[in-house]
Amino acid sequence: MPPIQSGKVCIFGAGGPVGAAAANSLKDHYTLRLTDVRPIAEIQKEGKPQSPGAPLPTALGPPHECRTVDVADYAQVLAAAQGMDALINVTVVRPHPVQAFRVNLTGAYNVAKAAVACGIRRIIHTGPLPTGLNHEADYWHDFDIPDETPLHPGTDLYAITKYLGGQVTRVFAERAGLEVLTFLYCHFRPGDGGEAADGSGLHCFSTSWEDTGEAFRYGLQAPAMPQPYEVFFICAETPHGKYSPAKAERLLGWKAKHTLERLYRKKA
Repeated sequence: MPPIQSGKVCIFGAGGPVGAAAANSLKDHYTLRLTDVRPIAEIQKEGKPQSPGAPLPTALGPPHECRTVDVADYAQVLAAAQGMDALINVTVVRPHPVQAFRVNLTGAYNVAKAAVACGIRRIIHTGPLPTGLNHEADYWHDFDIPDETPLHPGTDLYAITKYLGGQVTRVFAERAGLEVLTFLYCHFRPGDGGEAADGSGLHCFSTSWEDTGEAFRYGLQAPAMPQPYEVFFICAETPHGKYSPAKAERLLGWKAKHTLERLYRKKA
């Protein structure tokens, strides 16, 4: 499908930090419909970032729109998807054993189903990359791990529910003609490294909040993908040699601007 250079985009889960970062990057290029299970203005007013340096959402005014949408309710998702040119799903619930399945799995199904019903081709789906879950089937001791490496979520609630949601979108992409770009993340940092001291260390899969948001614009504006379902590591290039963002640069044209270098270098 051709790149989506302009138009209308719905973000599910826009009240969270990834959604807030995405909206901030896209607001000057697209007309956005920001949705979350709680009113965006309420989350903004509460002023409680998920972590130090994490962005808070902004209740954007016209031509943008904010809606309260439960992603586990298909009727609400379908209504929010109508009239859109692309959908972005950044919804997530981590610790609750019922809500995690409703949001991470059923929510992904609802978004993909609504895209088909509305004739929307491109979805950007998001999820975690479990870099180490303390079992023998993860990839903690490996290097040069490609984007297409199968995820091994084990019994971790967050990992397995998001993994299942990803598999749902993959099936929709392959069988219903969607083009699904799945962005995987792990550790987030402010672009300047925040309050961390120089040389204090950096996780092997890290992304600045600023680069997190920019990746969505590149995902929307990218040309047709080689496969209906493509997975991308959205991270900075670091010297660990474990995870590379090379595929995102090759297919999307995206490259992290924040290297977070001061966190893994010590002054001579």
